[in-house]
Amino acid sequence: MGCGASVMNRDGGDGNASAPKPKKDAAEGESFSKDLKSFLIKIVKDPEYAKSLPETLAATDDPTNQVEKMLKMMMSIIDMVKDTTTPKHDIPEFLVGCLVAFLYHLTMKPAAPEKSVELTALHETGYHVDAKWADAVYDKEEVEDAKAALVASMAADPMPKTMKVEDVAYFRAASKLGQPAVAVVADRERELILVIVRGTANMKDVLTDLAGASREWEGGYAHESVSMGAKKVYEEIKEYVLNLKAQNPSYGVRCVGHSLGGGTAGCLSILMHHDAEFAARIYGGVPLPGKKSKGSYMITAVGFGSAACINKELVEEAHPYCTTIVHDADLVPRLCTDNISDFIVLADNLVDTFKAVADDMRMLLKGTKPEGYDFKKVMGMLRKVGSDPGGLLKDLLDEKMDKAQDAVEEAAAANEKRLYAPGRLMFLAKPEKGDGPYTISKGPMASEASKMLLKGSMFKDHSCGGYVKVCCLGHLPPPPAS
Repeated sequence: MGCGASVMNRDGGDGNASAPKPKKDAAEGESFSKDLKSFLIKIVKDPEYAKSLPETLAATDDPTNQVEKMLKMMMSIIDMVKDTTTPKHDIPEFLVGCLVAFLYHLTMKPAAPEKSVELTALHETGYHVDAKWADAVYDKEEVEDAKAALVASMAADPMPKTMKVEDVAYFRAASKLGQPAVAVVADRERELILVIVRGTANMKDVLTDLAGASREWEGGYAHESVSMGAKKVYEEIKEYVLNLKAQNPSYGVRCVGHSLGGGTAGCLSILMHHDAEFAARIYGGVPLPGKKSKGSYMITAVGFGSAACINKELVEEAHPYCTTIVHDADLVPRLCTDNISDFIVLADNLVDTFKAVADDMRMLLKGTKPEGYDFKKVMGMLRKVGSDPGGLLKDLLDEKMDKAQDAVEEAAAANEKRLYAPGRLMFLAKPEKGDGPYTISKGPMASEASKMLLKGSMFKDHSCGGYVKVCCLGHLPPPPAS
């Protein structure tokens, strides 16, 4: 199934709490907004254009047009969830609803937790080092000496880290069916045994994998393929971890990964805690932290853009020892079949909203007064329709779109099988303007922050290289001048 999404560039190129509040997102890029409004104005002026939209998308391939890519992605996603949710409108009309939903999401910032975190505090957790490990395991399948290549990647900027090849206890660099690539490493400086799970570098594969079903798992619900992959990886690396622990009794275990690898890492940490014999050997007979025992968790996990793969009950269980770091509008931690279904319902609701507004816009474009507006407002609309028709269209839609979103949220409440990224949330929010420092905050994962917003940067924000730079430097450096 094609989604129209390109292969991600892990160096940050295209690949891609309080309730969300409408805010101008300067980082969104004017080109996305311009392309989006252009699509909608074409449909206002020529309703027949919408009927040919699927064929038009199939016949064109403009890699610079984010709107085109997002519509192609939605067509693939509809096919992925057709057994559970299908649009009530035909595909051309539904795609118009998608365009309106994109417009609705355009000026909304992803919800961020309220508790702020300084970059120095993030560095104290070592998560910036873990981000480098999550990135380092990519692209080693065809290297002659994969362990040496892994160590060499850690020595690269930013914030290079010197490792020894002999500290890489195990590295299967190539993924197998249902079993991601994985490494086991002794981090001597931090006294950690790292289990690093590689993610999926192709956004098409990520979208396909995450459209799968959930199943009962470890006392809750989990994404079927991610949880099964975690079980296979656990059986594969268990003895390597225990051997390193026997040699280094003071070491803890940390599971690390990006994207699907981050979701797998979170599931691994749950499996390790649920395996009483394994946990006893890692904790050395010390009671696990909890209501009756204060202490440090010896088994932890951190994921970067982790896949939504466990339900709220398991998310809350893993909250004390598992963290998912989310880069602004990154789609993957928010992508699950329930969120996709919510979006389909929203887009369906917005089809009729657009039809009503489009009728008013056509009258204004002809210089006539639509019904239901006072004279002063009509005069303002007539002035704007000549200078900024796309902006006027958005203004008229904004007045009606909140009601459609509210209806979706009411229908989505109290779903015990809804999936989230594992553990607690650490959120990396882009600066309002320019290339300044990010704002970092933390809070619960099963919150407004997990709502899916489809934005122009949602693929780019998923790049592992972007996570490395923000976690190490606190900002994304501007691209080098060409």
